Amino acid sequence: MIGVRTLFTLFVFGLLVVLAILSLGTLLSIFLAAVLALGLDPLVANLVNRGWKRGRAALVVFGGLLAAVVALVLVTIGPVWDQVKEFVHSLPQLWDEVQQEDWFQKLTSTGNFDDHVKDWLTSLAKSLPDAASTLLGAAGGIFGSLLSLVTLAFLCLFLLMERPTITAWLLGFAPPEAERRWSPVIEDSITAVSSSLIGNVAISIVAATVAGFTSYVLGLPFPLVLAVITGLLDLIPQIGATIAAVILTVVALSVSTEAAVITVIVQLIYQPVENYLVYPIVYRRAVELSAFTTIVAVLIAGSLLGVVGAILAVPFAAVIKTVLREAGAPRRAHMAQLRAEDQRERVPA
Repeated sequence: MIGVRTLFTLFVFGLLVVLAILSLGTLLSIFLAAVLALGLDPLVANLVNRGWKRGRAALVVFGGLLAAVVALVLVTIGPVWDQVKEFVHSLPQLWDEVQQEDWFQKLTSTGNFDDHVKDWLTSLAKSLPDAASTLLGAAGGIFGSLLSLVTLAFLCLFLLMERPTITAWLLGFAPPEAERRWSPVIEDSITAVSSSLIGNVAISIVAATVAGFTSYVLGLPFPLVLAVITGLLDLIPQIGATIAAVILTVVALSVSTEAAVITVIVQLIYQPVENYLVYPIVYRRAVELSAFTTIVAVLIAGSLLGVVGAILAVPFAAVIKTVLREAGAPRRAHMAQLRAEDQRERVPA
C-alpha cells in the first residue's frame, strides 16, 4: 500500500515539474538575473567592507554598469545612424545613376515594365492593412522585449541589494553545523560566478580588439562598430566568434577581395586560439575549470538552452564544481586515510 503522504509528495513534485516546464522562459530570466547579481556581488561586498551601506553600494555598482552599457550603445549607434542618413540622402542620386544604365533602359523599354510597376503598386496597396498589422505586432514585440529587459534589470538590482538577507534566510533552515560548513561554500560559489563573468568579458575584449585592429588596418568602414559587434557576439562561447567572423568577412567584401581573404585568414587563426587556448586558460585561472570541463559544459548547456545556456554554462559549471568539492570532501578525506593506513601496513617492519 502507498501512503497518502507519499502520494501527496509525488503529486506536489509532479506539479512543480509541470509548472517549471510551462514557465521555463520566466525561470531562465530569473536565473539570468541571479547570475548577473552574483557576478556583481563581490564589487558590492568590497564597498560594504569599506563602510558603505548595502543598498547604496548596490545602486552605485549597478548604476555604473548601466552607464557603461548606455555609453557603449551611444558609441555604437552614432556611426551607424550617420551611415543610414548618408545612404538615405544618396538614394535620389543612386536612382538617377540606375536610370542611366543600359540594362535598366532595356528593362523599361521591353517586358511591359509599366504594367509590372502598376501591378506591384496595386498589390502593395492591398497588402497595406496586413503590413500595418505586422508593423504593430513588431512594435508590440519590441515593447515587450524592452519591458522584459527593464524587469530583468530591476530583478537583478533587488537580488543584489538583498543577497545577504536571502542567504541568511536559506541558511536559517539548516542546523548550525551545516551553516558553518556551507556558508563558505556559498561565498566561494559567488566568487566563481563573478570570476567566470569577468573572464567572459575579458575574452570578448580580446576578440573585439583583434577585430577592431584588423578592420582599421584593412580600411573597413566603422572599425569601432565592428569591434563592438564582435565583442558582444563573442560573449556567446564557441559560436559567437564564428558569427562575428562571418559579419567581418561580408563587410570586408564590400571593400575588396584581398581584404576579405585577409580577414578570413586572421579569423581562422584567431578562433582556434580563442576556443582552445585563450578560453580554457582564462577560465582555468578564473574558476579553476579544466579545458575539457569548460568545452563540455558549453556544448551541453548550449544544446539544452540555446544561447542563454551557452553564456551561463561556465558559471553554472563553476558552482556545481564548488558544491561537489565540498560535498565529497569527507569521503575523499576518509579514502585518503584508508590509503595511508594501507601504505603503512605494506611497509615492512
